[in-house]
Amino acid sequence: MLLEVIVTGPEDAEAATAGGADRLELVGEPERGGMTPSASVVRSVLAATALPVRVMVRRQEAHVLGRPEIDDLVRDVDTLDAAELVCGAARPDGTPDIDALAPVVEAIAGRPWTFHRAIDSAPDLPTAVRDVLALPGCDQVLTAGDPAGVEAGVRRLRELLARAAVPVDAVLVGGGVTEENLGDVLAAGAHHVHVGRSVRREGAWSGAVLPELVARLAADLRGS
Repeated sequence: MLLEVIVTGPEDAEAATAGGADRLELVGEPERGGMTPSASVVRSVLAATALPVRVMVRRQEAHVLGRPEIDDLVRDVDTLDAAELVCGAARPDGTPDIDALAPVVEAIAGRPWTFHRAIDSAPDLPTAVRDVLALPGCDQVLTAGDPAGVEAGVRRLRELLARAAVPVDAVLVGGGVTEENLGDVLAAGAHHVHVGRSVRREGAWSGAVLPELVARLAADLRGS
C-alpha cells in the first residue's frame, strides 16, 4: 500500500511526512489541477522532507498539447531539480498522446515518472494504461477512472484493476479520494492511493495539509 499526498510547499511537505505519507506530489496552482511549481519551491520541498517527491510538469488545464506546450514541458524537465516527475498528454479522442510526449520522455531520461489523469478519458482504459507504462521511466499511472473523479469512475477502476495484464502497483488511484469513499476505492482493488483536498483544513486547497488527516487515511489504507 502507498499513500501519495499532493503538496504545494515545504510546510505541506513537513505535515504530510509527519502524518505518514509514503510519497509526495508537488504541484503549483492545485485549483487548476496542478501546474509546474517554481524551481525555488522544488528546492525548498526537497529540503523539507526525506520522502520521494514527484514534481508536476504541466502548463495548461487542457490535456491536448501542441508543440509550443510540449517545448515548455521539456524546459521544465531540464530546469527543475527533480529526481521523479509527473506529466501527461491526450489526443482529442482521449487516448494518450504518446507521440506528442516523446520529447518530454526523452528529457526525463529514464527517471521514474507518473502519467497523470490525462488518461481518464481514454475509451479503453486498460489498453491506455499498458501503452503508457511501456514508455521509458513511466512506472505508474494516476487515474480516477473517469474525468469526474473516483466516485464516477469506480466501475472502470474495478475493471482495470481486475485485468491480469495491468500491474496493480502501477495504478495510482486519485481524484477525489476521501475517508468516506476510500473503502470503495480499496474494494475496487486499489493498492496505491493519491489524495489532495481531503487531507487539508476544511477540504480546501487554501487550507494547510493536516498531519492528523493524513494519519487517518494512512491508517485506513494500511489496515485494509
